[in-house]
Amino acid sequence: MNLFWEYVSRLLHSMWTTIELAFLSLMLAFLVGLILAIMRVGPSAPLRTFAACYVELMRMTPILAFLIMVVWGLPKLGWMFSEFTSSLLVLGFYTAAWISEAFRSGIDAIPQGQIEAARSIGMTFWQILRHLVIPQAARTVIPSLSGLVIVHIKSTSVAAVVGVLEITETAQLINVESAQWLWFIGAIFAYMSLTIPTGLIFRVLERKMAIRR
Repeated sequence: MNLFWEYVSRLLHSMWTTIELAFLSLMLAFLVGLILAIMRVGPSAPLRTFAACYVELMRMTPILAFLIMVVWGLPKLGWMFSEFTSSLLVLGFYTAAWISEAFRSGIDAIPQGQIEAARSIGMTFWQILRHLVIPQAARTVIPSLSGLVIVHIKSTSVAAVVGVLEITETAQLINVESAQWLWFIGAIFAYMSLTIPTGLIFRVLERKMAIRR
């Protein structure tokens, strides 16, 4: 019985590691994603091309390939990161591609007439972006972001490959020690306890944004 509660404690602790990994990498993903979206709609052709190539590269390449490259490839070039930090960076920069596309679709949904009107009164690109584009785009992309964030939380399981003690890796270790595959059911419920509240939070945000409109 004591061993059972030890396993439960380890699984609960792994949930905190998963939350920390998901939250920090999401902050990075939102920051990079917003920058990429601005580059995609900006006046600079080289920046538009760079952002488009970045997004396509991430969308056509599996995240595991990037994680392995960062964890085992970069140290050969003198770049050393912990497994947790490497997973955080890969998850953040990878998810940023999808978030940037969500932001860009929100920006494209803004009527062109509003942007032309803003230009006609002398507003600069950055003023239009700050006062007109971003506030409206933020409302329209919430449904898309909800799905992306939930997928991102589940994608933290890729960190198990490099030994980060998140939910999946911990369940695997407990399974080996106890010879009880049922601990993976516990892992499933652990992920659900994170993704279901996340979906509900986004639903509340979506309703509030709809009311403000």
